[in-house]
Amino acid sequence: MAAVTQTLLSTFGSKFVSGQTGITMNNGIMWFDPTPGVPNSLAPGKRCLTNYTPVLAQVADGRRVAVGASGGRRILPAVSQLLSFVMDFGMDLDAAIHQPRIDASEGAIVIGDVRLPQAAREALGARFDYEEARIQTLPMKFACPSIVMRNGETNSGATEPFHAWSEAVAEG
Repeated sequence: MAAVTQTLLSTFGSKFVSGQTGITMNNGIMWFDPTPGVPNSLAPGKRCLTNYTPVLAQVADGRRVAVGASGGRRILPAVSQLLSFVMDFGMDLDAAIHQPRIDASEGAIVIGDVRLPQAAREALGARFDYEEARIQTLPMKFACPSIVMRNGETNSGATEPFHAWSEAVAEG
């Protein structure tokens, strides 16, 4: 099993593709603070903050899962929620990947999937600066996770963005 987490940061990263490898470069420099002398200042030899959270885990019932995502700061909430859906709530991958999620990685704003139950949306709106969005590839208000599972001899997997996009297109 492998869990892959990758991000280019902004859409298409730096928009520069290495001529030798064909790999698109990220624009991680934006994670540094341009102010000298603060904890995340840009300086020689410093490493920027990262949000890599590929996870390999085993559920109490023996199922093994690998989860990763793309989406910069939105990766951590997506991966942790998917793990919770599988490990804490016993969901299979299809149920977990289609479960509505929330994201609070924009600071003071909490983003909720429009499919959340009305009571949950109202509670979030009463407590936080709250916005609703659809899970879709662009504009990216949620990370795009992938999850695989091994249950005994059975392997399964799910990826969210293409299915969510096709649902949105079908709904108009």
